[in-house]
Amino acid sequence: MMTPKNLKSVRKALAAGFLCLATFVLPSCSDMNPPPPVPAEAYQSKPSGNLAPGDEISVSFSGAPELNTKQKIQPNGKVSLPTVGDVTAAGRTINSLQASLTSMYQPHLQDPTVVVALESAAAGVYVSGEVLRPGKVPLDRPMSALEAVMESGGFTKFANPKQVIVIRKEGGKQQRYVLNMNDALAGYDSSPFYVRPYDVIYVRQSAW
Repeated sequence: MMTPKNLKSVRKALAAGFLCLATFVLPSCSDMNPPPPVPAEAYQSKPSGNLAPGDEISVSFSGAPELNTKQKIQPNGKVSLPTVGDVTAAGRTINSLQASLTSMYQPHLQDPTVVVALESAAAGVYVSGEVLRPGKVPLDRPMSALEAVMESGGFTKFANPKQVIVIRKEGGKQQRYVLNMNDALAGYDSSPFYVRPYDVIYVRQSAW
């Protein structure tokens, strides 16, 4: 026969078990708050072809290879080049900088052709969670969130493509957007979500 003391112990055990089950099954309070709707501008690519401070570029001279150089664009937006000195590079496209340098070297070289190439971009996005190669992905072109995940090696077998979180700083605050990439992976029509510099992309683990 069960004594009151034993009955009390059983009730405590059942309550503890229910609490554990509820903790495991029910979503957290933060998950119950729906994320803000994805802004329309996120579905529009923005040109990212302009050079920026911190970008590393190579400058090659067809007629004078001894002048070839690689360097990072300084915080003031300039690079220091042989003969012509400091030149503003930040805010310009590669083609624009090439044309300008070719013109500047016209009086100095028999063949003034200059070729500029972007070696590495300073701006990037950060991908973590259930991807094969977490880390920074250089943002050297308009890139969607799915492309950033693929640049990180793609999803692991534990990933939940329905729960890809993008954290973005806007107006001094952090916004959190939840993306479902299943349709894109299945080949269905879907609008790409374009990332912006310094976005953080987190791929959640599947519940099963």
